This record gives sequence, structure tokens and C-alpha cells, in this order.
Amino acid sequence: MRYGRLALAALCYASLTLGGCAVWPKSYGGPPCCTPKKVVVHKQPVSWHLFDVTVLSQLERGLDLIRIGRRLFGTPVRAFNLHHGEVADSTFFTNRAPESLTPEAVRWGPTRPQDLAHAPFVVTKPKVEGVTPGFFVTDARGIRYLLKLDPVNAPELLSGAEAVTSKLVYALGYHVPSYEIVTVRLADLHIGPGIAVKDAEGHLHPFTDENLQQVLASRAHDGALRVVASKILEGDLLGPARFKKFRDCAEMRALQVVFAWVNNIDTKDHQTLLVWDGTKTVGYLFDFGTSLGADAGRGGPKGPCAGLTYIVDLKEDALELLTLGLYHPRCDWENQPVDRSIGRLSPHVNPLTWKPYAPNLAFEEMDERDAQWIARRMARLSHAQIEAAISAGQYSNPADAAYLVEVLEQRRQEILHHILDKEKPRV
Repeated sequence: MRYGRLALAALCYASLTLGGCAVWPKSYGGPPCCTPKKVVVHKQPVSWHLFDVTVLSQLERGLDLIRIGRRLFGTPVRAFNLHHGEVADSTFFTNRAPESLTPEAVRWGPTRPQDLAHAPFVVTKPKVEGVTPGFFVTDARGIRYLLKLDPVNAPELLSGAEAVTSKLVYALGYHVPSYEIVTVRLADLHIGPGIAVKDAEGHLHPFTDENLQQVLASRAHDGALRVVASKILEGDLLGPARFKKFRDCAEMRALQVVFAWVNNIDTKDHQTLLVWDGTKTVGYLFDFGTSLGADAGRGGPKGPCAGLTYIVDLKEDALELLTLGLYHPRCDWENQPVDRSIGRLSPHVNPLTWKPYAPNLAFEEMDERDAQWIARRMARLSHAQIEAAISAGQYSNPADAAYLVEVLEQRRQEILHHILDKEKPRV
């Protein structure tokens, strides 16, 4: 009887590994790291989420004696869905071969011809979450988009980062929305009826053409405006995923390596979105305005500590306190922003010590097998594919695009050195 159960479990696991979510037998229950049902999402306020991952979950992790013991004895909890060095399709991931994508396919990523926005646009509401200004609009066909603007003093910075990073993340197998650079004429933007915004005291006021022009005037050139247009995903938008619930999924752990590559420091739960497509729940990664040299939270280039310390780093703060201020966090003060459109992006990175701006509970569980899996996928990308992804940023200065190609290639090589040069035989 015992051996029969073991054989059944082995059959289930083999089915998942070979075929992903689609072939998992329904009678065996839900496959790990897949979400076949429509889930109910309880969205945490951002402030509470940051307190949770920085303090509460760290205390909980410190009391998880099983995981602590396994790490101490060199047998950390393995990812559910990493078998023989491969990961099957999951909620957030599609196991396509990176090298099978043409440079053109990487350039466009998930964007289909029908996903491109068509003027004119009707503004349905201002974007209120986050720091980056933007607007939800419908285009001439009634399709919904989010248009996000660059900082006044950093044209192309955030929009380029969003477009480029989305293509690279897509090429590695993750689900992302369509992000494309669009030039919008101010005459093609119109205010929809009944739009209101809250002031600093929480009072509602009508959003008028005058309000719109105040936001756009300083960013427009010759009556036109550069934006990054993100097509609103189709299906029932459920809300953000909890990284903690996916912490034993290899593709979510290994995102630490991916985001270290592009220095995407905003990795909180709210940068994910679960969508019910009618048959299953699909997980998307989105909002890459803090990748490459950009920092949407600062409204400009990254600071020198981005990727090296948490914003609230209890370990670094404790060391500074215990040494009476003699210890200072390691920051990259020497690497200055390249220019306004590129920001600060160092050619050097250690993916194993890289940090987002707040702890990520999935990244903290990454082991060498997870890191090796994604590093091997990164190694399969060609130089031409990386160039194609960067071309999606539509940088007006060719030198900016060339710099990004060079820096991302160097960062990739350093990641492969840190992870694969010491790779152990897989068991």
C-alpha cells in the first residue's frame, strides 16, 4: 500500500514535469505552482505589505525551525516544480526554449499587431497608484490602455526601462503584459465625462482639460508626447499574488537572478497580477519602471544603493548602530548616471547578494538549483535577442541603446560566472 502511494506520487510529479499544468490529472488535485481555480485575492495596503515582509515575515522565518535546520544541514527545501533541471508550465511561467525565439519575436514579446494602440484616446481616469504619472484611456476601438509618462527631467528613462525589461522577462518565459512606446499627439487626448480626482485632503474634484494640460505641457515637444502604453489584460483581473504563497516555486525564487540582471528593485506583491482567463488563473509580472537605470519611486535615475541594500535594511542598520556609525552600507557611489535617458546602471552585479528595495519572501528561499536553472536559460539568449529587446525602448540616441547592450551583456556574464562556473552535477 505504501509503495502504491509512492508510485502514484511519482507518476503525478512526472506528469507535471513533462507536460505542465495542462496534463496534470484532475483526480490528483492541483499541480504545484499552478492555479487551475479562480482564486479570491485579499490585497494588502502597500504600507502594511512592506511592514509584513520587512518585519513580521522575517520574525516568522526566524522561527521556522524546519527550514532553518534544513539550511544548516545543507538540504534546503527544494522547489516543488524543478525536476532534472527543468521547470514545467506554471501560473507565472511558460517553458518555451529561449533560443527558439527570433530577435523579432523578442522585440515584440507578448504584443500582437492588434495590441497596438490607435488614436484618438479618451482619458477615463488618472493613474493614482505609485509615483509615475499616467492615465487610463480607451483608444479609437474602445480597447483599454494605461499610458505612463516619463519624468520631466528624464525623458525616455522610465518608458524605455518598462519596454526593454518586459521583453527580456518575456524571453525567459514569464508572463508579462504588452508594453510599447507610443507617440501621442496632444490633440488626440480627450477627457472623458465624469472624471474626478482626490486632492491632498481626500476631496474629489473634477478632472478637466486644464488639469491634463498641466501634466502634459512640460513633457510635450512639438505637440506630441512619448509614453509607454500597457494594454490592460483580458479576463477577470483578480489582484496581486502573494510571493510567499509561491516561495517554493523555482521560477518565482529564480526571479531574484532575473531582476538582478536588469536591476528591477521593486519586487513587492503589488508588481504581480492574477488574471482569470476563463479556464485557469494566470500570473503576470508587470510595472518595470524601477528596472535598468530608472527608479519610478524617485522619479528619476536610481540611487547608488539600489540593488545593494533594502530601503529599510535591518541588518545594515544594526551594524551601523553597533559600530556607532563607523560602518556604512556598501553603495556604488562611483558609478554615476550615464545620462538622463539611461540613469544609473552599473556593469557589475552579484546575483546572490543583490537586493530589491524590500525583502521578497520567494527570493529568500532560492537555492543553487533554482539559480542554476534560470542562469542556464539566460545563457541561451543570443546577443541579437538582447539587442532586439533594447530596440523596443526606442531610444533617440543610438549611443544609449549601445550602452545598454554592453552593460546588460557584462551583467549577464558576471551572473553566469557567479552561478554556473561553480555548478555541481545535478542529481
